[in-house]
Amino acid sequence: MTMTIEYLLEKTALEEAVLRYCEAVDKLSDLDFMMENFTEDAVLDLTGLQLPRYEGHAQIRKFYEGVFQDMSHHMHVLSNFQVKELAGDNASVYAYIGGLGRSVSGIDVHVYVYYDLKLRRVNGTWKIAHFYEAPKLPMPDSVTAVHKKD
Repeated sequence: MTMTIEYLLEKTALEEAVLRYCEAVDKLSDLDFMMENFTEDAVLDLTGLQLPRYEGHAQIRKFYEGVFQDMSHHMHVLSNFQVKELAGDNASVYAYIGGLGRSVSGIDVHVYVYYDLKLRRVNGTWKIAHFYEAPKLPMPDSVTAVHKKD
């Protein structure tokens, strides 16, 4: 891709969209803010983490409702951000994420994953249309322990 001012502005806007998602998941409290990050027809594909695939706002919201209930703290750190494709109102981006958290039951989690995202511009704002997440390093047992239901 040619490094024009326009491209750099779009890249910055796309990175801001991913950071906005990280802010929403780290807040652990505002489901409306979380859902503002996704298109209405979005797909949240967590099969790379051995979790389900969720389609549409209702399913995605229900998933994050559970995350917000299970976790007391979250921190996501974004790096290695790359725009893989940019065509009009559609883009694909890839990034590394270092994720730290603590469950309400006191279990600490530290993961290294990547996000492979497709974004769509909706009313001038980049939103996630397809979210895929998978490990960059092996997942710790603490992840399963946090989401284990007795």
